[in-house]
Amino acid sequence: MAEITQEPETKGKDKLFSKELLNDVLYGTVKGLSWAGLSLFTDLKIDGKENIPLRDKAILTTISDNALRDIAIISQVSGRRIHFMVHHKLMSHQIYGPVLKALGMFRSTYDKEDTEPIDKVFHYLNEVGDLVAMTPESKLDPETQLKAMAGIIKFAVAGGAPIIPLAIYSEKTKLFNMIKADGIRVKIGTPLKVEKHLNRDKNRDQRYELAGDILKIIESLKVVSEFE
Repeated sequence: MAEITQEPETKGKDKLFSKELLNDVLYGTVKGLSWAGLSLFTDLKIDGKENIPLRDKAILTTISDNALRDIAIISQVSGRRIHFMVHHKLMSHQIYGPVLKALGMFRSTYDKEDTEPIDKVFHYLNEVGDLVAMTPESKLDPETQLKAMAGIIKFAVAGGAPIIPLAIYSEKTKLFNMIKADGIRVKIGTPLKVEKHLNRDKNRDQRYELAGDILKIIESLKVVSEFE
């Protein structure tokens, strides 16, 4: 009787491992190239890296002026991989979308019934214990920014993760000690632990008050100095 051979059960796992390894290599490569470019041409300086946890989960947030640029900048604040929630229109872009997905980014929700991105957030926070970045855009009106930040607070409570505010801003500098230019600065604030009761409907006003405070903290982190 002929022997029946079975495919090793690890074959599928090996493929998955290989894909994750390739994505890690891609992330590291893109991050390294971004650091080189940002350091050379924008004199990137980061203050407060010690506020980013070395192991535990956290949500990083700021008000973003330029989504792609700020992804490249924020990825430099930690040696760990950071998963960004990116606007669904950008993730659907024919060129940017596949690259961002390979780098571990995921799209924002289409509507209230769309739960896939929400599941992604909790996967990265609760199952993997990673860092997640959620950055409302500066072009949004203040009310929408406040609403978005209140939503981030709900994610923080449900995911049991602190919120780490950070600011990205420009400061006058000299490239190569010769050329006057606008340098990029990042200031990372102290992690904020969010109380669980803020997720309750009856505490909506308190949640929005904290959201407003976080927006003020982000703005206050921008300390700009002019050189002569």
